[in-house]
Amino acid sequence: MIFNTAVTTTTREYIIKKVFDQVTTGTPGLMTFLQKPKEWTSGTTYEFPIKYADTTNGGNMGIADRLDTDRQNVRVRASFNLKAANKPVVVAIAETTANMGDEKIVDLLNTEFDSQGQSLMTLMAQNLYTGNGTGNDWDSLANAASDSTLFATYGSLSRSTYTAWSGYYLASTGALTLAKLATADDAVTIGVDSPDLALTTKALWSSYEALLTPTVRANFSTAGYPRMNAWGGVPATPGLGAQQGFVYLTFRGTPIAKDEQVPSGKYFLVNTKGFGFVGFNYEDENIMTANFKQTSDAVPSGVPGNVKSTRGFQFRKMMSPVDQLTKVGYLIYAGNFVATTPRLNGTLAGAT
Repeated sequence: MIFNTAVTTTTREYIIKKVFDQVTTGTPGLMTFLQKPKEWTSGTTYEFPIKYADTTNGGNMGIADRLDTDRQNVRVRASFNLKAANKPVVVAIAETTANMGDEKIVDLLNTEFDSQGQSLMTLMAQNLYTGNGTGNDWDSLANAASDSTLFATYGSLSRSTYTAWSGYYLASTGALTLAKLATADDAVTIGVDSPDLALTTKALWSSYEALLTPTVRANFSTAGYPRMNAWGGVPATPGLGAQQGFVYLTFRGTPIAKDEQVPSGKYFLVNTKGFGFVGFNYEDENIMTANFKQTSDAVPSGVPGNVKSTRGFQFRKMMSPVDQLTKVGYLIYAGNFVATTPRLNGTLAGAT
């Protein structure tokens, strides 16, 4: 019903004390990596040695054979640059003043934190799945789980020179099949190390579900299932029921997650021991570790609260510019996405 001015001029609207995000999309892949960060404490670059080939010296020997003293170098250092992303939190002093007292419905500053925190997660998800590592672009799954076809260099090393420094990459996958998934899984399984996470789009997740559906045998309970009554309730009286569709999918034991930020046509195979997030914390009196809210259904909430966030997620305290009656702060993520063993990761591109 529509109230007339007799009521609307004497009564305020009812506004829920919460912002419902209509833009930020769910990204379980990103949250998986951010929850288990490695530390980047100092240094201009993040480096580590890799072994790119076996030595050919030594070998089997007889009782009094002369031993091989040839020394061979089969190690080189990979190097990754520091990357950072930010979202500004800006409020006018007039706005925060007007947002005080009995007239305040929701906290303006906290709401702005929430909104920008969610937007920062969207930006970080884009960095995770599409970054190419050049300039200010982050390194990502795109260039880690690939070969020299698209990314000739990774971690400052040439993949044509160090062939073991490549992941699996299938350029034009086409229709998704169990055989193609098996080939990709075999390619990124080395010894006892195999993928422990697959990330893909909703469309490809459903395509894989469709591949499995014909192999599922229907089971009907002789006791039946509870029936809904006329009011939608479920009484104790049983009736015949059925179920279709999956809520959880795996391939060879690897869980498959549907992530709305995965680019169209992409299917990533990830070994979280060989790929992850390295967090870098700025050390300054005006920069603090940002905390998540104690209770929030936002994904995630950027408001400082009671639960500490992961390494690399920080907030530069609110400051006033000299020529504006405003306060400005910055939500920051710093570090990089790094693969220490690219060959344990793979990409199926152009999948349908």
